[in-house]
This record gives sequence, structure tokens and C-alpha cells, in this order.
Amino acid sequence: MTDPGRLFMFGVYGLKPSRQTVSLFKSTGATGVLLLARNIETPAQTKAYVSELEQRLGRPLLVAIDHEGGWVLRFKSGVTPFPGNAALGRARDPRLAYAVGRQMARELAPLGIRMNLAPVLDVATEDYNPGIGIRSFGPDPKLAARLGAAFVRGMQDSGVSACAKHFPGKGAATVDAHIDLPTIRLPRAAFSRTHLAPFRAACAAGVDAVMTSHVRFPTFDKEVATFSRKIVGDVLRGELGYDGLVVSDDLCMGAITKRWPVAEATLKCLDAGHDVLMIAHDLQGMTDAVALLREAGAPEKQLAAADARITRLLHRRKAPAAKLAEGAKLSARIAARAVVLARRGATALPVPLSPETLIVLPDFREVRERFTFEGGYGGPEALARRLAPGCAFARAPITTAELGRLPALAAAAKRVVFLSFEARRFPGQAAALKLLAGTAAAKTAAVLIRSSWDLDLCPKSMTVVDAAGYRLVSLEAALSRVLARRK
Repeated sequence: MTDPGRLFMFGVYGLKPSRQTVSLFKSTGATGVLLLARNIETPAQTKAYVSELEQRLGRPLLVAIDHEGGWVLRFKSGVTPFPGNAALGRARDPRLAYAVGRQMARELAPLGIRMNLAPVLDVATEDYNPGIGIRSFGPDPKLAARLGAAFVRGMQDSGVSACAKHFPGKGAATVDAHIDLPTIRLPRAAFSRTHLAPFRAACAAGVDAVMTSHVRFPTFDKEVATFSRKIVGDVLRGELGYDGLVVSDDLCMGAITKRWPVAEATLKCLDAGHDVLMIAHDLQGMTDAVALLREAGAPEKQLAAADARITRLLHRRKAPAAKLAEGAKLSARIAARAVVLARRGATALPVPLSPETLIVLPDFREVRERFTFEGGYGGPEALARRLAPGCAFARAPITTAELGRLPALAAAAKRVVFLSFEARRFPGQAAALKLLAGTAAAKTAAVLIRSSWDLDLCPKSMTVVDAAGYRLVSLEAALSRVLARRK
């Protein structure tokens, strides 16, 4: 008889396996562990964490990580920080997508990581999507399908399971599921033609896992996709003919917790046909969920099938480890191809290196606990100062709206280069962009580093460059395009 506890993937706490973590996995029999930034200091420490946890449990675990590149990066150093999907979408080359997947796998597998919760296959739309944005390959479903399938093959050819997400596609959502439940109201035929295309290609490429989304799609079912037999069974298993692992997104996200207790949500997930149920943050919810499923029971045939799919992924053959230097070259190549001049305004490029040029950077100190930056939150500013010697510098707030001396500095400058870190989301960035748009648009070059959708907030007289990412390689590629070369 298969224990329902086997179907769980838990997020854990700490840089070493604690007694509490070991006890949790022993008592529940959970199959998977999700590594988050709170578990990662260095690759060597991560490898030691995985090895010790598996050794103390006496069994292998389905060790997973969100290693998308771009927005979603858990390592501060020691692995290649790729620009992300939007940059690959700009490059339009499946060979590069394959190479990224391969490099990622060859860096992750030696650490004991068996699954990467990537690629994101959500197709972008014209509407601002706060949960996806530049995590998407872009608005072209055919291109997203080609790039996604190539990424999957590259990763799995090198020994790490890929996980395509977020099925059936939440690119058209306008609410972030981390906060609340989105609803996408599109006709079924149009939705299938656009948003299902990348998943169809990933399934055809043999992707090991597919993650569902916390989104309601009335055209398919009144139930949230996470709890929908029609979406998991009829569409994914039936229409797409998929027989791999089906994983839920984290059941601690606001889209779920604002409506259902975590334990109840896991039961609904299992009923919908999931093989792996993910709980990333709620320790009490983890034990409650396993207890509830053990009490409620589930069809042995379903549990056995899930167990077999899990077991198959625990024994993938790994490829040789990669060289970081090769990853760095690949990353820089993609970042350079991603930079585009989104709007030709009054400020001509390149901007001279001069004390009269003001470089306005996001104040990353305000979000240092929320986002990962290579080398720490000071990395982007150190890079900018190296690339712009002799220029004046200022910081714009991110989470707060107090602009301080920025209005006076911008007024005194002859030229302004503003790095915009998603002004539609963050009030400090919105306030800074509004100030520059109102008083200095004709002398400002805006560089979009986290959201291409900030373009709509920039007046026509403002020059706009879109970097499609804020990893250091993306910042260097964008600033190299915007700033004059040093003599």
C-alpha cells in the first residue's frame, strides 16, 4: 500500500538539515524537498545540505529548485546567472535555449539537485502581468514552444528533470497568484491555440514534469486549475497525451490560502490527479496535510502510478559537470542580443561619460531580503560605477516613495540615465519615473531592467532601452549600449 505522504514536496528552513527537518521527512515520508534562497549560501554548502539530509534519511529525495534565470535566482555565486526567458526570446535561437538548459543541468546535478522547476512556458500578452512579465519567452506561442522544448531537451539530456509551468498557461493573468486568485476569461479555441502551444511542445519533447497554476479558467472548468480534473485529466493527460509527473504549484500562495486551508487544498489537488503536492512554507500545514490524506485515503492505483513516476526521476543519468567560464560566455552572449532600443526619444545615444550625466539606480538595499543579486545587493551599483566613471550617481527608492534629493539632482543634471525596476509594481520606482517624465523627459534615457511593460509609463520624448533583465550581464549589456565608451 503506497503511503500518501510519499507524494509531498516540502520547503525547508536553514542552511543545514535541522532535527525538525529530518523528523518531518521521516514522519511524513515526503519524496521531495524544495530548496529556496533561505537554504542556499554557496554551491558547496548546498551539496553538503542535500548529501547530509539524504544520508540521515537513508533514501534519495527529489531535490528541486526554481532556477529559471532572470527574476528567479537562488544562488548569489558559484553558478551561472543567466538573463532569463525574455532575453532568450529576444535572441530567438533554440540552440541557445538548449545550451542554457544543458549548462544549468551540469551545474545543478553535481549539487544533488534532480529537478529544476523551469522553464516558464506562459505566453506573454499586451497586458501587464505582475507574476510573469519577463519570466516569459514572449508573446509568440510558436517561438515559446520551440525555445521551451529546446530548453527541456538541453536540461534533461544532462541529467536534471525539467518542469514546464504554469499549466495550462497564465500569461494572460493580470493578478499575481502569490497574492490572490487570477481568472483568465478567454475563448477555449483561442486559449488553446496560443497558451497551450508551448506545453504541447514540451510534452512532445518528453518533459519529465508539468506544474499546474493557481488560476481559474472558466472556459475549461469553474474549479481552479490546481483542483480541476478536467484540466489535469482531460486536457493535460487526455488532449496532450502526457504521462509524466504532474506537480502542483506551492499551496501556500495567496490564491489558495485566502480561500482554503493548506491541508484541504492538498486533498483537492490529489483528487484532481496530481502526483506531487508542494507546500513551501507552512510547517504545520505540512503535517496536517499528510495526516488528512492518510485519513481520507486515495485510490491505490493512483498512488502507485504517482510513486512509479517519482521513482523514475530519482535515477536519472547525469552528465559531466560544466565549466562556469562557458556559462559566463553564454550568458553574456544572450544578454547582449536581448537589449533593444524600445523608443527613440530626444536623448541621443550613447550618453557621454561626464559629471553632468546622472545615473539613477534603484535602491536595492530596500529589497535585499526579497531578491537575490550576484555578490549581494551592492553588485549592480558597483558594476554601474565601473562602467560610468566620472558620472554622478543617485538612488531612487523601490518600496518607499520618498525621493529625497533626487528632484534637485535631476534638475541640475544635463542628462539622466534611469534604471527602472518595475515601476508598475513598486511605488518608489513609480514616483521616480513620474518625476522624470514630468520634469526631465527630454534629457532622460530610461533603461527597463525588470519589466518591459514600464514602457507605457514613459513619455514619447524619453529615450527607452529595454534590457529584459537585471542580472549583472543584462545590466552590463544595457549600460554598454546606453553609455559612451571610455577613451
